[in-house]
Amino acid sequence: MAGFWKRLFAGPSKDRATSESTHERVDSIIAELKAQARPCLRLVPAAGGKSRLGGPAEMAGAWPRYEGRPLSLLAQLDLAEIHAAGGVDWLPSHGRLLFFYELEHSGWGGTSADAGCAVVRYETGAPIVAAEPADLPTDFRFDARPIRFSADTSLPDETRLNINWRSLSRAEEAALEQAIEALAPPEPVHQLGGFPAPIQDDQMELECQRAVSPSEKGARASDWRLLLQLDTDEEAGMMWGDTGRLYFWVREQDARAGDFSRTWTILQCF
Repeated sequence: MAGFWKRLFAGPSKDRATSESTHERVDSIIAELKAQARPCLRLVPAAGGKSRLGGPAEMAGAWPRYEGRPLSLLAQLDLAEIHAAGGVDWLPSHGRLLFFYELEHSGWGGTSADAGCAVVRYETGAPIVAAEPADLPTDFRFDARPIRFSADTSLPDETRLNINWRSLSRAEEAALEQAIEALAPPEPVHQLGGFPAPIQDDQMELECQRAVSPSEKGARASDWRLLLQLDTDEEAGMMWGDTGRLYFWVREQDARAGDFSRTWTILQCF
């Protein structure tokens, strides 16, 4: 929805559309959004599976740290459960993904200096519960909240469409905003795959490319895929900035190869 506010303050809109033409144009834009929809999986509370937000980490190796500080485990997702729910076809079919984040990191600037304050681990061995570091503050430990995956579709942000937004009338802007809000999933919007639900600019693929592999031969921003979107979730005790969201990204070819060592994480908030 951030794109609407930018357009509203970018300059005056023409207020000439009739009620009939307003509906026609809005219906046309909504149809285009739906035509570009991508499948995704929503993370919803449910017991009985292996996937969860928070809880203990089941992994081998050392607990990840950033500048000497231990990261917090945000989620552990079972890949077999992901595929059973309809899957994200570029993810491995077995094992589990663990998502870590360093909650004390306040200097987030989206540059290579931030590498390491968010980590994704891919584990394929037998689950072994890793002891949480003694210096991980109690407030930075999230209780286990079991989840399941629900197949859905995700719409692109409206700013991805090739539309002359300044040509819309005020009535069209209002009607379009209302129509898009009606299509939005209920919050918190925890999601695997698909299009992100941005709070700020929706150029995250380009941001990932610039941060991770700006000069790599053959590397493209279009290679990047949304791996996991974690919303602010009061029940889970998760708050990202000012009621923001975390977006974990990975290149499709890396994910298919089981390589999650070069994921990139973006924080957006209000």
